[in-house]
Amino acid sequence: MTVVHAWPLELKEARIEGLTRLPFEKGLLQGTGSIESAVIEAEFPFDDLVGSWNADTPSGSSIEMEAQVRVEGQWSKWYRLSRWEPKAPRSFEKQADPYGEVSVDTLRLNKKAQAFRYRVRMLSAGTREAKLLRVAVTYAETSQRAVKSVPWVEGPWAREIKLSPRSQTVEDPEIRGDICSPTSLAMILENWGVKRTTAKIAEIVLDRNAEIYGNWPLNVAAAASLGLSGQVARLESLLDLQEEIAAGRPVVASVTYKKGDLDNSPIEKTNGHLLVVAGFTKQGDVICYDPAAKPGGVRRVYKRAQFEKVWLKNKHGLVYMLGPRFPSVALVGVATADLRARPRATAGLQPMDKGRVSQLLYGEHVKVLEARGDWVRVKALEQPHRDGKEDWSGYPGWVRADALAAPPVPYRPTAVIRLKRAELRWKDAQGLEESLTLPMGAALRAEPSSGGRTKVRLLEGRTAEIDSAALWRLEVSSPTKIDRRDVVEAAATFLGDSYVWGGRSSQQLKPGWGVDCSGLVHLAYRSVGMTIPRDAHTQFEKAKPVKRVNLQPGDLIFLTESARSKQVDHVMLYTGGDGILESRAGVARTLRTTFTERFGAALDSIESGTLVTDLTRRKPVQRRIHFGSLL
Repeated sequence: MTVVHAWPLELKEARIEGLTRLPFEKGLLQGTGSIESAVIEAEFPFDDLVGSWNADTPSGSSIEMEAQVRVEGQWSKWYRLSRWEPKAPRSFEKQADPYGEVSVDTLRLNKKAQAFRYRVRMLSAGTREAKLLRVAVTYAETSQRAVKSVPWVEGPWAREIKLSPRSQTVEDPEIRGDICSPTSLAMILENWGVKRTTAKIAEIVLDRNAEIYGNWPLNVAAAASLGLSGQVARLESLLDLQEEIAAGRPVVASVTYKKGDLDNSPIEKTNGHLLVVAGFTKQGDVICYDPAAKPGGVRRVYKRAQFEKVWLKNKHGLVYMLGPRFPSVALVGVATADLRARPRATAGLQPMDKGRVSQLLYGEHVKVLEARGDWVRVKALEQPHRDGKEDWSGYPGWVRADALAAPPVPYRPTAVIRLKRAELRWKDAQGLEESLTLPMGAALRAEPSSGGRTKVRLLEGRTAEIDSAALWRLEVSSPTKIDRRDVVEAAATFLGDSYVWGGRSSQQLKPGWGVDCSGLVHLAYRSVGMTIPRDAHTQFEKAKPVKRVNLQPGDLIFLTESARSKQVDHVMLYTGGDGILESRAGVARTLRTTFTERFGAALDSIESGTLVTDLTRRKPVQRRIHFGSLL
């Protein structure tokens, strides 16, 4: 598991001394001083820890990372990990005590720890101050030797990211046997437009204390000094690698193997070697650029099962995850955040604020495209959307940077909240009970449970408990397993709430506020684990046409803007019989109604695609009606 801190929200409980906060566009902190994280509870007992960071360190400045672990209720001393200083990066002499020891770049423990915290010290000199952009800590339980094998399923990761191959064998004979890491790093850098000779990268990353080129944190720090972003991480399975390849991000991976373990390898065996994973074949085998090969043979294909063993079992999935700072994926770290048309908030609270285009919920994924001051432009990946004939992507808008968090690596939510609101509870370090209320649709990592209470993992690392009945398990979410009544009942919890332009949350800044028409439908389906488009028209595009005689509760009723328009601008839920449930702007609330009341005609006299008279307007207007189903 890798914990990443790259957003202001993640530093909220940190102790910061001497450093000043930056507009997010420029980073997190700058100056001379230190930052000490809050206690981070591990997801499992661990005996191995590696830290890494990204920083802008002008000449004369430096940055150093330390870590402390809690073992059986007692805290260890602070261990010095590595130090980055331009032209003089270094590890420290071996630090050993009864808890464990630091060997070059890795803290190895004699007993398993249950928690940790990190500290970063920064020193600035000259006119430009050092800037901190990201901190990461990856931890592992190394006695777990089983490989988490995942079956191959062809997808967007069945591709190759074409790299400019580099061979370490052509470099200076005095170093070429030791520079697999900087050679791999040089290929990654060139892929992102930063071209340096392999010898230059080797010079930059050389650990001046251990006299090695493969200090993992220093390689990541070097990449950051040249404009990239990322961390040392330990991944859980090839699925995590596949997701990076699908996103267009090649990965440096560490492997160890004996003779016969890895067919087609350029060297028979190794106690430690780094190479670049650049893709997967259509059969699921791993496409690598192996710097140990001679020129012309750097590109290699390794059998999937063999690569899993030499990477996952032997090296516990160690990688350098590197790429540009943006685009990247983040998670929503607050209960509800407004997604806005422009990077600014409006004065006061207005339910019909048209600058609010949608809302984001705790645990949802967004793709971050750029930063402007303390705002970021994103696409909300769990709100499918498209404009015109463009491919489906996330709903676009701007959100404040302090509403987001970096996802742990790996991160896959396993449940969503199905009730209108749910309370999570935990005890702090002093034994005092704390709580957090989250809205319908918030995503969580929930542990398996058969009892009345379920443990869930919050983004900041806490473990909390929630009523099991409040959760919908995502693994059971398929249209064939969903009870239509659950969709209707979820929508009915909003009855009486005020209509909110762009509203998509059951937890608003102002009590009594609710959702807009498509937000109501989106949340009702999300409460049973289904991801559907955000807006009424895109919901219409995704829905299967349904004849009146085949309508079932939970199906959708769409209305066009006018008799002549093909643009759908309103959606409602069918509840059975003559019934409809909707969030209606005209009366500014969510309500139940009937076809007869709304259109002056019962459902049994209306066919999909025909014109109806909308009686809810001040002046009745004709609109075209369509019936559709997402189940």
